[in-house]
Amino acid sequence: MPATPAELIQIESRHSVYLEGLKTHEVNELRGFLKEMDADIRKRLGGKDLTAFTRARLERLLSRVAQDIAIIMTELSGATVERAVALGVYESGFEQRALSEVVINYDFDTPTAGQVRSAIMSAPLMVQGPTGGLLMEGFLASTSTDVQNRLTAAIRLGYAQGETTPQILQRLRGTRARGFKDGALGVVNRNIEAAVRTSLQHAASQGRQATWNNNRDIVKEVMWVSSLDGRTSVTCQSLDGRRFPIDSGPRPPIHYNCRSTTAAVLDERFATLEQGATRAARDPATGRIESVPAKQSYYAWLKNQPEAFQNSVIGKGRAKLLRDGGLSTQRFSELQLDKTFKPRTLDQIRELEPVAFNRMEAN
Repeated sequence: MPATPAELIQIESRHSVYLEGLKTHEVNELRGFLKEMDADIRKRLGGKDLTAFTRARLERLLSRVAQDIAIIMTELSGATVERAVALGVYESGFEQRALSEVVINYDFDTPTAGQVRSAIMSAPLMVQGPTGGLLMEGFLASTSTDVQNRLTAAIRLGYAQGETTPQILQRLRGTRARGFKDGALGVVNRNIEAAVRTSLQHAASQGRQATWNNNRDIVKEVMWVSSLDGRTSVTCQSLDGRRFPIDSGPRPPIHYNCRSTTAAVLDERFATLEQGATRAARDPATGRIESVPAKQSYYAWLKNQPEAFQNSVIGKGRAKLLRDGGLSTQRFSELQLDKTFKPRTLDQIRELEPVAFNRMEAN
């Protein structure tokens, strides 16, 4: 039966930690675009008494602001795509090197940079929500539209409420006391950073996928590998360890800022279990990265954590069900998501496993 060697899980989970650091670096490199947007808006509004504007004149000003933002966002999107493609090409090569650690003396079919780029740009992002299913260019374009709408709406709202130009600028920029994070620009900056991180994760995922697609004689399926810490989403918690066909099923990122990765499930002739392999996990008490068995799933790891931490991560109801419901961690994981990989409510889970709830409530 095809399986993922524990050594591959170890390599992929540890590499995902380094990938998060790389994404942070790339976001920081793109901050110049955000500063340019801030400066451009202040220049457009500075020295103008908006309270004296007619509605029509204000709308003309907002149209010019939106055009300026669109130009900056187009440049930012282009830079993001190029950085994403470079990352995808690197990840494709990394995946081949990772497979070489397990499959010795095998002649891999290496994807070209053009193949990787095509995969990144033609595969839809699988994030849940209204942007799910968009290609990368459309995904970044939707972010640009959202930025334009949010910032022009903030100006329009300030005008409608009779605010002065300095007050409207503060509405946009936020307050110094809160580090300028409470203004409209702070919100859109965080949204842009999330979009960039999500685009990079998509590129990394598709880079690995391109390598698997070219080596289907040994890669038979794909296994989801989530981060073992308290910030992992319910969806990623439940997908951890699940296997999917090589050409279908969910792939990271499944939501904005997704940190999950994937590992190859190899043909049984290569699927030897490596003894002693581990994966990275964050200790909830100390915050330090520790090592746990590579085959340990998210809920198996969570079940060994303190009750208070369990409650904070998945809620008291689910935590008690995990501890006292008598379910295997695999079955508990299966119950958390429906067929479209959306989290189920506790009432929906109760309908599927009433005995588990009876046992939980008896304890």
